[in-house]
Amino acid sequence: MWDILTKKKDASFIICQTLPINSTSESKCLDMQLLLAAILLPWLFTATLSHPLDPLNPSEIDQVRLIVQKSHLASLSNLTFHFVDLDEPEKEDVLLWLSSNQHNESFPYRRAKVVVRAGSETSELIVDLATSSISSDRVYTGHGYPPFTFNELLQASRLPAKDQRFKDSISKRSLNLSEVTCLPFTIGWFGEHVTKRSVRVSCFYRGGTTNVFARPIEGISILVDVELMQIISYVDRPRAPLPTADGTDFQSSGQGPYPVPCNETSTGFTINGHEVRWANWAFHVAFNARAGMIISTASVLDPGRRKLRRVLYRGHVSETFVPYMDPTSGWYYRTFMDIGEFGFGRSAVSLEPLMDCPAGAVFMDGYMAGADGQAQKVPRAICIFERFSGDVSWRHTEIGVPGKVLTSGKPQTSLVVRMTATVGNYDYILDWEFKQSGSIKVGVSLTGVLEMKATRTNIMGT
Repeated sequence: MWDILTKKKDASFIICQTLPINSTSESKCLDMQLLLAAILLPWLFTATLSHPLDPLNPSEIDQVRLIVQKSHLASLSNLTFHFVDLDEPEKEDVLLWLSSNQHNESFPYRRAKVVVRAGSETSELIVDLATSSISSDRVYTGHGYPPFTFNELLQASRLPAKDQRFKDSISKRSLNLSEVTCLPFTIGWFGEHVTKRSVRVSCFYRGGTTNVFARPIEGISILVDVELMQIISYVDRPRAPLPTADGTDFQSSGQGPYPVPCNETSTGFTINGHEVRWANWAFHVAFNARAGMIISTASVLDPGRRKLRRVLYRGHVSETFVPYMDPTSGWYYRTFMDIGEFGFGRSAVSLEPLMDCPAGAVFMDGYMAGADGQAQKVPRAICIFERFSGDVSWRHTEIGVPGKVLTSGKPQTSLVVRMTATVGNYDYILDWEFKQSGSIKVGVSLTGVLEMKATRTNIMGT
């Protein structure tokens, strides 16, 4: 089936390529791709859709893009996709579908939730994938803006290098412009009426280190209007010397796969699509741009009733708030919401075998939409593995039986579902650990590299 789908898609691409390049040909191309999607979608649902909470697959993400590009929004300037995700079905509908024995039938509806910017306005859409149509379209008029796209942040970070004021500031500090890295930071909110989508850009000096956060260039304050993609405020008040590069290189001498894998495990679990079964557990794993890893419909076997008992319907990290609480002018705005502003899915990194996950781990890819609506893949976004901790789950030695010493027990084994998100200098390691006792342990480990703040040396109160 996948070969046929691929050939159909390739055929539409070839025909589009042969059309003359103008607005009419682009419209015909979109019509053709939407028609193919409408023809293939019912087959695709029947053959591959196994759970109503499955994340959007690459074909569905591309289908959403085509539908939006064919709508009235395409006539507005700078159409940008900020969020494309499954429009989660009603809980009651999902539980009814799960409790029935008719899983051979597809779920009755499949929709996508979409947030786009076009013509300096934010629109929230509901896209019906079965009918290839937009079922809800409203302009958002509340407070705040959608998260910045990677393209927007990248463009903002490149603006200082083109600005003569910044070049003069770097020259005044006797630094090499080619060794400067600038990074965009969100600006927080302090009760004011926000009318611009803005970021502050801070710059660092790479000379002599791989940790760009170790050598901040203090005193330069750059405010960027992301909508106009222009620097709207530039201040240079030299306040502190540049920190030295000594001892800041974070790379270990043994970088790379470890020669001896630790915690080597067998694969004692099964994965069917996004559904995982292990020991007395059954649950669903998904991935999206905001939350990253999502655990749903987790159920544990109830021995007394001899059936699965529901424990958790949906679980994920909602937010991480990082207020630096430094009142100085160059730092006060650093009050980051790493999930809402940057997204754990957007910040997800590919897990490294034998470093992030032990031998025997099984990896799952993640998919999300880019600023252009195209599907983007995060290889090895999630890993699943059995953990043998070396602890004892239970044991007993019985000496009350005449002539016998009876010993029995079981080592403690758990199943871990893991992802890692790198947000700036922070690396978050998220673990969902399922235990045979029926408990779920959620762990968040924080690692990464230190970010420095340059200050003037104060010796003996002088």
